[in-house]
Amino acid sequence: MILLVPKLLGIWQVGRLPFSPMILFYGGYVGLIGITEEYIYRGVLLPLLAKALPGKTLLVIMIDSLAFGSVHLINLTGLNLSYVLPQLMLAAITGLLLCGVYLKTQNLILPMLLHALSDVPMILTFMNHTHNRSGLNISNQGSLILGLGAFGVFLIITGFVYWQTRHLDIEKQLAN
Repeated sequence: MILLVPKLLGIWQVGRLPFSPMILFYGGYVGLIGITEEYIYRGVLLPLLAKALPGKTLLVIMIDSLAFGSVHLINLTGLNLSYVLPQLMLAAITGLLLCGVYLKTQNLILPMLLHALSDVPMILTFMNHTHNRSGLNISNQGSLILGLGAFGVFLIITGFVYWQTRHLDIEKQLAN
């Protein structure tokens, strides 16, 4: 829940932006990101992993979430590794949580909506973008500390999601 507080504050700030047609464009963009990434990672990859690794729920959840996080490596085309590494780990943590929601609810719509909602603060970034990477630099030491801290949180949340889904037969559940 603590991880959601900055996101909720970002949503509040988006509501305070002066209206521009670009807000609608960016809103549609972040909505589509949530829908497509959840469909790919929870709707397609998760069932494939469950089928390929029967009885290994924890491994399936971790691989799916790390794959989701690793797609953020594409940001290395325009950002420094010191900025992308913590982003990758935070995306993997988000992937864990969304994976747990999907497995518990057996409904892909809720993770899609949660994902899109968590991306709403990106509208602020897009609307205030200065086309300057200087504000997106994190020191190597800071990046390492953030990355290690996020990895620790990843392990804790992995345990929590596994605890919540351990009794589920995800191979059967996701085959439907």
